[in-house]
Amino acid sequence: MTNCNTYRVQTHDTLSEIGVWFHVPWQELARINKIEDPDHIEVGELLFLTEDENVCNAYQIKPGDTLSELAERFHVGMRQLAHYNHILNPDQIQAGATLCVPLPAHVGAGQPQA
Repeated sequence: MTNCNTYRVQTHDTLSEIGVWFHVPWQELARINKIEDPDHIEVGELLFLTEDENVCNAYQIKPGDTLSELAERFHVGMRQLAHYNHILNPDQIQAGATLCVPLPAHVGAGQPQA
């Protein structure tokens, strides 16, 4: 995932879960994406997360980084970080790849807190 202001829906995702993860009310996600039935989103659908500000930041993976260390550094769950970045094997992340790291709910646009 390189565009951190969009999210591609995966199996078992819900609009409310996506909203919680990215600190965007599900009602706002529905409005921005013109979703008439918030209980029905399609796997593979590309959702816009915001209209005018970042809800997460891009982080370029460095040699030696591990997903568990990055999750701890950025105060997010490792499984969630893997899921929302479409990482199938958390033990195999590649240097140079880009992760989307959600901003804490109280932080505006900027770098993830280390």
